[in-house]
Amino acid sequence: MNIGTRIKKVRLMLNKSQQDLADMLNVTKQAISNIETGKSSAGLNLLSKLLLDYKVNLNYIIAGTGAVFLQDENTTASLRNSIIKEVENMLDERGIN
Repeated sequence: MNIGTRIKKVRLMLNKSQQDLADMLNVTKQAISNIETGKSSAGLNLLSKLLLDYKVNLNYIIAGTGAVFLQDENTTASLRNSIIKEVENMLDERGIN
């Protein structure tokens, strides 16, 4: 499962249409469609909004690990860890250690 597929799963768990999620995240419906189908990637603004406004676990979105939604975790620490993990993955993909 990739990031787009996991974001779609979150959307369906929230019982939202692509348009509903787009409105919630201040993006276009086409942007959500492109993310879900893997045509584009979710930016940090979108990911941080999912975390801060909807308590979505970014470890789940990015790495596929953990619960879909946060419960008692500190969202700021989770955001920091998720951003660090995303940057590390991008560097690894580019062969930068």
